[in-house]
Amino acid sequence: MSPEERRTHRSIARRQVLAAGGAAILTATAGCSTVLDFVGDRILEEVNILNQLNREISGSIEVVGPTGATLLDTAFTAPSTEADNESNIVAYSDVWTDAGSYAVSIVLTDIELEGVSQASREITIDDTEADMLAISIGSGDETEPIAFRVGESFSEFGQTSENGSQ
Repeated sequence: MSPEERRTHRSIARRQVLAAGGAAILTATAGCSTVLDFVGDRILEEVNILNQLNREISGSIEVVGPTGATLLDTAFTAPSTEADNESNIVAYSDVWTDAGSYAVSIVLTDIELEGVSQASREITIDDTEADMLAISIGSGDETEPIAFRVGESFSEFGQTSENGSQ
């Protein structure tokens, strides 16, 4: 085999290795999201407040259902991301009653993020058994310091549409 043929052969082998490595990275990434979703399914409920700040936050949340009935109206305290042995997530189950439009309002006590201490959003729940709402406080997005996300899994909460919901 001439040196030129060997060089071509090595290039093909190198391309195969790179392709296999890329496939492995994609598989590993998909696996990570699967693991995150598995863990998220055990932690998250229908309505979830995620404190992304390094300090404890308090406030109140209200959810009004499609029929106009108040389904959740409560105060909450969410530990910081740095709290020892405590989750920074406050979760509520059994909120969704029917598929449809829900009005969600959250008010923070003693804190403003980018000048914002409250937020309201109209969200749509299509599947009352699978859909979850995550309200991320201090999401790092200055245009949306209190972010609302609807999804069926933890990994979907990072995906947004134009109006900030799924």
